[in-house]
Amino acid sequence: MKVLLFGNKHLGALVLDMLLARGHEVTVVTADAQNACAVWASRLGVNTIVKANSMPLVGEDIPAGLDLIVSAHSHRVLPGWVTARAGRGSVGYHPSLLPRFKGRNAIADALAAGVPFTGGTVYHLTGELDGGAAVRARGRALQRAVQVIWGESAAQIWRRALLPLGVELLTAAVEEFEGA
Repeated sequence: MKVLLFGNKHLGALVLDMLLARGHEVTVVTADAQNACAVWASRLGVNTIVKANSMPLVGEDIPAGLDLIVSAHSHRVLPGWVTARAGRGSVGYHPSLLPRFKGRNAIADALAAGVPFTGGTVYHLTGELDGGAAVRARGRALQRAVQVIWGESAAQIWRRALLPLGVELLTAAVEEFEGA
């Protein structure tokens, strides 16, 4: 499949590796800063655009003929004209059990609420922040809970559980779209 990755940091780099290992053509990686994902994509020779989320996307940023758009640690809300360019769909990973704890501070918000579990969700990208329905694979929503360990910080739960869960769930989503 021809894939556009909106990726940042370590999660974006890991998802880029997964897509390439599965034989997909990653046409562009778009990052919001010169971070680990952007650097890794450039080193691999993948066309890379670094554009702050405050800067609007333009037509030449999004190639025609895409099959899939994947968002991994990106906080950019994609307008409909962007998601419409992906023939099979547009998906993203969010580190919460959506619809709870939307937004950039989802892990910290979950910890502040004192929940015993948080989790991750792969969802269909819409024009609303973290607003799409969970992607379904093999009849089940791509959403999984992880236990919060008392005293754990948002960064600790991210590294321990939510980062690897993001790679796992996005891999399952890509597998589902490969069969579409």
